Amino acid sequence: MRVITLRTADSSAIGTGSLTDRDNDKGEVRVYPGKLQVSQAFCTVPVDTNTTVGDLIREALKRFGLEDYNCEDYRCSEVLLDRGVTERVLSWNERPWEIMKQLGKDSIRQMELMRFYLQLKQDPHGPNLALFVGNLPLIFPRETMRTSLRNFSGKIEGFLPKKKNKFSNIGPIYYEYGSMVITYEDADKAVRALYILRESKYEDKQPLLVMLLPNIEPSMIPSDVQPLLVFVNVKSGGCQGSELISSFRKLLNPYQVFDLDNGGPLPGLYVFRNIQDYRILVCGGDGTIGWVLQCLDNVGQDSQCSSPACAIVPLGTGNDLARVLRWGPGYTGGEDPLNLLRDVIDAEEIRLDRWTVVFHPEDKPDDSVKQVNSTGKKRQKLSKMKVTNEQIRKA
Repeated sequence: MRVITLRTADSSAIGTGSLTDRDNDKGEVRVYPGKLQVSQAFCTVPVDTNTTVGDLIREALKRFGLEDYNCEDYRCSEVLLDRGVTERVLSWNERPWEIMKQLGKDSIRQMELMRFYLQLKQDPHGPNLALFVGNLPLIFPRETMRTSLRNFSGKIEGFLPKKKNKFSNIGPIYYEYGSMVITYEDADKAVRALYILRESKYEDKQPLLVMLLPNIEPSMIPSDVQPLLVFVNVKSGGCQGSELISSFRKLLNPYQVFDLDNGGPLPGLYVFRNIQDYRILVCGGDGTIGWVLQCLDNVGQDSQCSSPACAIVPLGTGNDLARVLRWGPGYTGGEDPLNLLRDVIDAEEIRLDRWTVVFHPEDKPDDSVKQVNSTGKKRQKLSKMKVTNEQIRKA
């Protein structure tokens, strides 16, 4: 069961507060330790209307047995799981109990989905902040890649002209998917670039999709643990995925659960690229599963684990692949999400062949001898066929 509770992401620790009466002047909040090397899963800190974030950090460090450490080296953030994962670093003088009360007044659901976590201001694993940028134009054919890469880089540098927003690296660039990753070594620069790029458009067309990705290092994961990467298509099965993604983000680290409607599979695969052994859970129909596997084909060779085992929670109707692999005909909404995660742990691992078939049209005939079929459309012969057999592993 550790595979589903592992704190593996950059913003991994989460907490919640108990607020039975929104007008109470005191209560308790849970603070989770993030990537701190402590034995407790979380600590409970009593707070009132006068308790500041600084007080919360001091008390949490004591309860984690870290009272000898300088509290000014730490920060506390709130994470909202409603409609995605958003994180905000709290200022030293903010009052956690007032934050909980205000969220409760605005929305009970938001209050229940709000989490606190504690972490070091400076990442002990080294500075490495990545921005995922999507909604860039697709690049075809492959021969134009070099020119397009230069155009991509030039455009991004144009959006970030000042030295204070300078990135350390651009890449990888997923030219077939119209997306790329920009790496920063400074958190302030990364945040500034995030807001600048979100307001930008590539060639005055659609706005860019920009996400700040968590950082996962192999050293964060115990040797006997196999983490889980979850992809959910929230639009599958009459939007059944929306319910599932909310449940999984409560049960798991929210930064290991990715909404496919927000950048597709690439952000999650990039985040897990350095993990040597992990599993994937795909929630969606056969098309969603094929989408994830196709991305694995394209980026897997650059990852430590090129062929992770893939489990399925089928959404919608049909779901032929899920039926063959005995994951059932479809998610009904009555299943316990925790049992679904247990099934992923216990699933037998098997191999399947997946075939990619590419048809190459024969050279076009002269205009004078072109044939027209019964529908009035020009007919081309398909004489050349290229078939590749790629081995994948699934659970």
